[in-house]
Amino acid sequence: MSIPGKKFGALRADVNVSHTDGWREKTAYDRLSTNLRWDYAPSGNTVLKTILGYTKIDQETGANSALTPFEYNNTPTVNARPVAFRKVDALRLSTNIDHYIGENELISITPYFRNNKLDLNGSYNFSTGATSDPRIEKSDVTSLGVLTKWRKDFPNALRARVIVGFDYDYSPGKRTEDAISFAAPGCTVAGTAVSIQKFNCYTVEPRIYDYDVTYQSASPYFHTEFSPVEKLRVTAAVRYDSISYDMTNNLAAGDLVNGTKHYWQNASSSQSFSKVSPKLGVNFALTPVTHVYASYKQGFRAPSESNLFRAGHDSTLDRGRTKATDFLQLKPIKADQYEVGLRGDAKGWSYDLTAYSLRKRDDILNQRDALNQITISSNNGSTKHQGVELGIGTAFTEKLRLDLAYSYAKHTYESWVTNQFTGANNTGKDVESAPNQFGNTRLTWTPAKGTTTQIEWVKMGSYWLDAANTGKYAGHQLWNLRASHEITKGVSVSGRIMNLADKRYADSAGGTGAAPTLSPGLPRTVFAGVQAAW
Repeated sequence: MSIPGKKFGALRADVNVSHTDGWREKTAYDRLSTNLRWDYAPSGNTVLKTILGYTKIDQETGANSALTPFEYNNTPTVNARPVAFRKVDALRLSTNIDHYIGENELISITPYFRNNKLDLNGSYNFSTGATSDPRIEKSDVTSLGVLTKWRKDFPNALRARVIVGFDYDYSPGKRTEDAISFAAPGCTVAGTAVSIQKFNCYTVEPRIYDYDVTYQSASPYFHTEFSPVEKLRVTAAVRYDSISYDMTNNLAAGDLVNGTKHYWQNASSSQSFSKVSPKLGVNFALTPVTHVYASYKQGFRAPSESNLFRAGHDSTLDRGRTKATDFLQLKPIKADQYEVGLRGDAKGWSYDLTAYSLRKRDDILNQRDALNQITISSNNGSTKHQGVELGIGTAFTEKLRLDLAYSYAKHTYESWVTNQFTGANNTGKDVESAPNQFGNTRLTWTPAKGTTTQIEWVKMGSYWLDAANTGKYAGHQLWNLRASHEITKGVSVSGRIMNLADKRYADSAGGTGAAPTLSPGLPRTVFAGVQAAW
């Protein structure tokens, strides 16, 4: 719904209410989301955009629970983790203020507020035995921040543009975790050669984590663009990120025991990280419609609060303490990316061809050390990702258009030793769950104004099930159909059929070559909708 107005600007409201029982057992999903947007220009050179959004989700998350190949092919609606759930409550508010100073200068300020609550019983934690760590996780994070920038164009000086900005985020939050057990009678059904282990109920056990943590980040940056010659555009930027965590443990420091599991509690502590990240790019116009470009950029990702302060358990006090202490030593993951490409138009075809190389250093891996055989998280991993991406499209007529996208990539462990004691080493192997091919083709027909039909072909290539590369998922190809029609101004109907050929495929696959597991994707599914705007 939109309400225009000259005096008070324009207001737009969007509401989405969704419910599905899910196509697999116990996989219901309920969502309520609403967005309000207010655009207001108090003067000719100042524009305000305010967005208020709220989302509430209640989901039974077993829709992606894995099955054995037999179940996948014969009883795909079975859900082996019906007690898994995810509940989300999210509120966000922001106001973007753009103030123009003449034609070539802009000051932009965007203060924001966010609150995110999560209640999660993750199906990926469901297991039994000494190393299992099932739990119910709750988090509540409030964020206050501001994005600021000053932009100035210099049309008579190399057509230069300068942007100076500063981003700040202050996010106090809380995490609690309660262990759960599947030991009660009937809570588990043992797996067999043809069926996976089932988890039907649980009991709540003692609290294993309870801490408050405040995240802060301050990031000044500088960005410039200029043209030393008419056909060449150069972009250069640098950003400095300063990140800190202040953790207050609400549980007593020391050994927390739950059965045979020792969750060492670190005392309240602080961690901080900083990094300077440069970026450089060039774009050269070979012709008015053909451009060649290249870029280099650095990136980094600091450890999350759970990486640092939630180490999990081990079998003894000393092992648990060593593990929790080592988690506090984690460093940011660093990345370097190079890219070169060509884009343009030729005889009615638009195209964009890109080749890239990405290397990640100090990646976080779970590693069993040689000294005491404790599994810890460490910055001892590095991976390399190289590939090409191609997008092309053309309009055969005013009513018929074809678009194609294809990517081929190689994802490799450059250094990935997971067990120093036994020598388990995945260095040189392909990264698991990383397909080397993706393809997408869309043929769109617009027979009349307001009416559109599209047929889509999607291809996903094969990928390894595990880091040791013992088995593969073969990949899949799907067909989808979409259509929409405007009945009257502001009222339209739409529909889509996903997986038109009703093909069995996996949303994800894992396990090993000897014992693969697969999460079945949607069968043929029909969606219909009515959209109204006023």
